[in-house]
Amino acid sequence: MTPRRILDVRHRLDPSAIVAGGLMGLIGAFVIAQALGMQLGSPSRMGPGYYPLLLGIACVGLGLCIAIFEARGTEDRPDADRDPAAWKSRLLVPASMIAFALLLERAGLAPACIALVCVASPAAPRRTVAGTVALAVATPVLAWLIFVLGLGLPFTVVEGLL
Repeated sequence: MTPRRILDVRHRLDPSAIVAGGLMGLIGAFVIAQALGMQLGSPSRMGPGYYPLLLGIACVGLGLCIAIFEARGTEDRPDADRDPAAWKSRLLVPASMIAFALLLERAGLAPACIALVCVASPAAPRRTVAGTVALAVATPVLAWLIFVLGLGLPFTVVEGLL
């Protein structure tokens, strides 16, 4: 590859993908740091920090994949870095994860799930109010069924009520 070709590739990087990948990586690093402060246990006897550690590692990996694979070459989309929809989704989805993380312990599983859906939903290209409301109702119910009832994790559904 010639030096000229390398410069051309750099000029076509999608900065919104790099920002999104960086945010996802930072979220993952924060989760890993928090999980390392808890007892990890082993795969057969998982401690409270084991699953968050795996999620943090997955977030860092996902952030790297987004930054590497989405940012390279935008020759087929010359205005990708100026596309408001790209920036909206790449900022709102990580922001929804941050809202979930901040609310889970303070407000409970249901409010955190509702915030996750409400913050991320404007990023969906064909969203409707009815669809957002249905998802905001279904997500906490499914999270409760899977994590509290199914896996027995000690999440408070709504802080102060249950």
